[in-house]
Amino acid sequence: MKNRFIFLGWLVFALQASAQTIPCDAVSTRLNELAGADQQIRQELHQQTTVAEQESVQKRQMIIDGENLKQLKAIVAACGWPKTTKDSHAAWLLAQHADSDLAFQRRAKEWLEASVKAGVATPRDLAYLADRIAANEGRPQEYGTQFSLTDRCHLVLDPVDDRELVNRRRLAIGLQSLEEYEAEGRRRFIPADCQSGLGR
Repeated sequence: MKNRFIFLGWLVFALQASAQTIPCDAVSTRLNELAGADQQIRQELHQQTTVAEQESVQKRQMIIDGENLKQLKAIVAACGWPKTTKDSHAAWLLAQHADSDLAFQRRAKEWLEASVKAGVATPRDLAYLADRIAANEGRPQEYGTQFSLTDRCHLVLDPVDDRELVNRRRLAIGLQSLEEYEAEGRRRFIPADCQSGLGR
């Protein structure tokens, strides 16, 4: 099974209630809250040690991701793509995890491209989203940012077009080498008791 790297009842209710009424001058606060919920549930997922615990957290993650996507769509429809680097980064994070709506991810990539050209969004965020879309579409990545956990002991880099070219592209936007990134992935996501490392 692949995994790509509170009280739920009141949280979902609060997110739903605020999604339709948020004024554009409050977008920064709301995006920060949504991004916080996104990261909190993922941290909780990585702390689980049994399959049953992981599946329970994954179900809650799907609910949170769905609500975050609804709110991001409402925010962008009402206010446009965020106009500051911090807010754009938060919006990117939510779009990055909107795998249930590939069409929206593609649209978000277009907004992000325009934001990068305007000097607001970072090229790194655009690289990650472009790779996420490529992986979701079954195409090779250009920056090698996406992995899949095939089980708790195997983290596999999703296909890339050419490792040498990937490293050149990564260097151009200030990312570490693919080899260093793979090693970091091993350290972060592969439990110490696993004997095997990161596959290719």
